[in-house]
Amino acid sequence: MPPARPARLLLLLAALFAGASLARADVGATLSVQTDARDRGMSYSANRPGAQLGLAWDGSGGWYGGASLAQARFADRHGAWLRLYGGRVVGLQPGLDGEAGLVVHRFENVSRYDYVEAYAGLLAERWNLRVYASPDYYGVGQRSLYGEVNLRWPLAAGIAAVGHAGLLRGFSAQRPAYLDPRGASRTDLRAGAAWQLGASSEMQLAWVAASRGGPYTWTDASRRRTVILQLTTAF
Repeated sequence: MPPARPARLLLLLAALFAGASLARADVGATLSVQTDARDRGMSYSANRPGAQLGLAWDGSGGWYGGASLAQARFADRHGAWLRLYGGRVVGLQPGLDGEAGLVVHRFENVSRYDYVEAYAGLLAERWNLRVYASPDYYGVGQRSLYGEVNLRWPLAAGIAAVGHAGLLRGFSAQRPAYLDPRGASRTDLRAGAAWQLGASSEMQLAWVAASRGGPYTWTDASRRRTVILQLTTAF
């Protein structure tokens, strides 16, 4: 992938979202900073602080899309990580929605890790459940399934308990050597609390843990358990 391509693409998307805003669609942006940037329990910032910029668009008929840009560090290589997503939410019954969509992952300087996932899920007021499927997870030659459940339970005004549990499973005709003896599955957990800061910001403190195994090649240096402080603001 040419240098700076993810950042340039995000700027293009920002311009498109601005156009959608003028067309009376719901467009927003978020900025998150955290003491250790993690995805599915694994650090993609080499156990260092990180930041992420997000753009989101909500259209009519339940359609939505968005993008996020972060810095990823893989061993001796690092660069931008761009995620593009789009999908649709449909009402199933009062208080319960269904959704389906697609996520495209693109990595600067490590394009062999590029991959695509399709997902489907259920959304409720205090929980959501999703399953993701990829034909070539992180470009390692394995199909994958990832299931997750996320919880958010109000405790007091502006304070909520948050939780997450996920299971990643890789599938391959031949067992890659780097999996032995870790296994083809990996679990991750997250538990903590979130505090609302004003009208558009939130602080979250959470304990995060992940097991070994699964279809990864770059996670050996990632701490298996840690505590993360994250601040997110919307604008």
